[in-house]
Amino acid sequence: MIIALLFFYAIALILAVKHPNYFLVYYLLATTKFLGFIDPSSFIIGGVEIGYFGLNIIAIISVFFQKGWYIMPKKTQWFIYFILLMLAYGIIKPFLDNNSSLYLSFMASKETWFYFLFLYMIVYRDRIDNKQLLGFIKFIGIYLSLIYIIGKISLQFVPPVYYNESYVRTFFPTYISLTIFIYAIKIKFETIRSMKDRVTILLLFLGVFFAAHLSLTIMTFIGFILYKYVYDKRLELNKYIVSRFIFITFIITSIALISISGLYEKIVVNVEAIITGEDTSLNARDIYNEFRWEAINKQKNLGYGFIHQSSSFMKEIKISGSNRFMERFTVIDSGYVDLLIKFGYIGTILLILVLIIYYSRGFLKSYKNPLSLAMSIYLMQYVFINYTWSVFTFAHGIVPGVIAFHFLLSSNEDSIEKQVITNNIII
Repeated sequence: MIIALLFFYAIALILAVKHPNYFLVYYLLATTKFLGFIDPSSFIIGGVEIGYFGLNIIAIISVFFQKGWYIMPKKTQWFIYFILLMLAYGIIKPFLDNNSSLYLSFMASKETWFYFLFLYMIVYRDRIDNKQLLGFIKFIGIYLSLIYIIGKISLQFVPPVYYNESYVRTFFPTYISLTIFIYAIKIKFETIRSMKDRVTILLLFLGVFFAAHLSLTIMTFIGFILYKYVYDKRLELNKYIVSRFIFITFIITSIALISISGLYEKIVVNVEAIITGEDTSLNARDIYNEFRWEAINKQKNLGYGFIHQSSSFMKEIKISGSNRFMERFTVIDSGYVDLLIKFGYIGTILLILVLIIYYSRGFLKSYKNPLSLAMSIYLMQYVFINYTWSVFTFAHGIVPGVIAFHFLLSSNEDSIEKQVITNNIII
């Protein structure tokens, strides 16, 4: 195990310092658990998972090997400072409140360290080939989609790490959503219709649908429609297109409600269940999060920071039941609950505002181009997805989000424009 771990780290360090593009490929492969065959989280020492944590540490260490690493664009400096402040607050707060040791709160902060991939990408930005990186993201998105589709046919053909007895779990279906927005650019601006691209988009949507994260599926579909049809080719909101889109949507919805037997009744029943609080999934979340809400109400404004499940604070929390969703204070399927736990109402509002300000830059005229707009739409869907899935505080949202933000910012540089946005979109 130790030899394998050292080998894993050695490759990462060499690539990070010498070959940034290959390091990013290696990093992304690691987050996909090497396409479902090798799981870095299996590297455990003393009961602590150090595979991904060590990979992020290597990304940070490699920054100091780059000449002039401290010279960063002003537009990204404050974003990085904010992440550092968020990390420091989350680690120190539990210690000051006597809820945890510094070591345990440090260990509980591991997911946040994925944000430092952005620091690495900023420092090595001049040595990163964005066209190659875009191509690899497309490969991952298509691969994961095919895995979900194959899993519906037969689980026997699913890679072992993705196999979970009765269903497929690739851990990062957010890559599929990101890939859909990359293909949306090609389809919107292509001069000749490509059947291959349209089949690929269909496969990607099937993949994100079979991933069974409803909020991700809905927001990806809405975002794709917004980019492809509501914005015109000058990337402006066209009143005629908007009105036509609303009219067509109304007609299609009406036909579906009339022609599909029982659809209207089913929708009514589901909506009523949500309104009255009888929806099964929402009820389950309420039950799992009951002890979390009780704790949040005691520390509404500033939260608790990063609380490890072995901390002294967790021994004082009364948890009724032994469900796996109730083993830790952090929660992966209720994003805003998780933010409130860590940073309280003040910290959560501040964090969301900062991310929205940065992530929405692709909508601004000075930043807007085909790639930046697509990336902003992808990133802004996080605000809605986070209601049911913690995309701001866990790796499945942080890593694709950081990469999309990098594309958003770098798409305004001349070198990237020549690679990505030419007379024909060549992404």
